[in-house]
Amino acid sequence: MKRTSLIFAAGLMLMAAFTLSSCQKDEEVDSVVTLASEDADVDTYYDDVMTEVDEITLAGDSKDSQLMYATLGGQGTRTRKTSWDGNCRIDSLTYENFVNANSRYERVKNGLIVIRTCGQYNGAEFERTVTFKNFTINGNLIEGTKQIRKTAEHEYQITLTNGKITFTDGTTYTRTVERTRTWVEGYDTPFYIWDDVYTLEGVATGVNRRGYTYTHQITSALMFKLSCRWLVQGVIDLTVGDKQATIDYGNGDCDNIAYVTVNGKTYEVKLRGGK
Repeated sequence: MKRTSLIFAAGLMLMAAFTLSSCQKDEEVDSVVTLASEDADVDTYYDDVMTEVDEITLAGDSKDSQLMYATLGGQGTRTRKTSWDGNCRIDSLTYENFVNANSRYERVKNGLIVIRTCGQYNGAEFERTVTFKNFTINGNLIEGTKQIRKTAEHEYQITLTNGKITFTDGTTYTRTVERTRTWVEGYDTPFYIWDDVYTLEGVATGVNRRGYTYTHQITSALMFKLSCRWLVQGVIDLTVGDKQATIDYGNGDCDNIAYVTVNGKTYEVKLRGGK
């Protein structure tokens, strides 16, 4: 069975794509790109957590376990306790100065994550809910409830409610997400991931660390391929405070080029690809 982290890997590609490096210098576009980059960083925290969640919930047994990563190049411990509520599995993950050697991020995690999973990812019904209790990443407090729910064949609703990150400097970033993710290619090859293609639609809103209300609305479905490190298609309308921009990721080609339009001017930008 394919790893359910693919659905979150797609999210990682999205926020990596938001981290832009302008090819043409312009004060207005650089300001918008900076704000978009900060917004993308918040997504990385929540998607980083979901990769952890997937790694645990795909474990082949339901026994309590403790995973120590020092010998693998990581550090600290991650302890799992599993229980059942009817047909729903509940995993409680306790982190103590944990750095996941398998992760793309060298981040220290502490606290508790609770995961409730009902049904099978590829089954007729599937729902997973993730909550946090005094959970921090690099000392930044992560809050909220994230849910993935199957709504149709190969279609999943992704929501984040009451999302909030309190950073070590006392600033906060709030987040509400409503998105639909559709698995459009590759589901018929369950043991080969690199032909998978997803689309993403929806909106995210909140208040950023500078006190500005933001909205990014997907106006043309984003498309990402597991064989490509960048988004390959789609359009986002981004509003942060009184600043507005449109980000266009192209028409399907696998390249690191996107176009940002601000005040009627279009700028070519290069995507950093999650570096």
